[in-house]
Amino acid sequence: MKKNIFFMMIGCILLFTSCLKSGLDDIENSDLCAISSLTMEYRWISQNANNYDQLSRQQMTLSKNTPDENNEIRFTVTVPTVSTSFPKEIRDHVSLDGLYMITVISSAAKIQPLNGAPKLGVPGEFEIGKDYQYEVIAANGNRSVYHIVIEDFIK
Repeated sequence: MKKNIFFMMIGCILLFTSCLKSGLDDIENSDLCAISSLTMEYRWISQNANNYDQLSRQQMTLSKNTPDENNEIRFTVTVPTVSTSFPKEIRDHVSLDGLYMITVISSAAKIQPLNGAPKLGVPGEFEIGKDYQYEVIAANGNRSVYHIVIEDFIK
């Protein structure tokens, strides 16, 4: 019994130790505040083979998903064609209202919508030609504003 307790204690010690010995200050003081890429997707609830609800997603095709030198991303959204995982009944419901916008930003940075832009990661109401602004805030407080414009929606 004492032997089992000893091995459990050794296991807990190994489990709760960290291998990370350096680099934490680099992240905490990072001045990086960039959007590196952008995606949009449509989500819906479908039934799996066992009749349980499951979240289904279909990524939209974007003509461009990285910012230019002026921190601007202008792109066309194209709805993919019908497939076994993306049926016609679902595709017919896809519009700019209800798409999810997702961004990849710098490590340890935060992002927030400005001037009424839709929140990221939840269904948004988007319009063609409207300038959506998002501010990326680095860990050290540096800030950059990004402009996202949907130029067209092709279904």
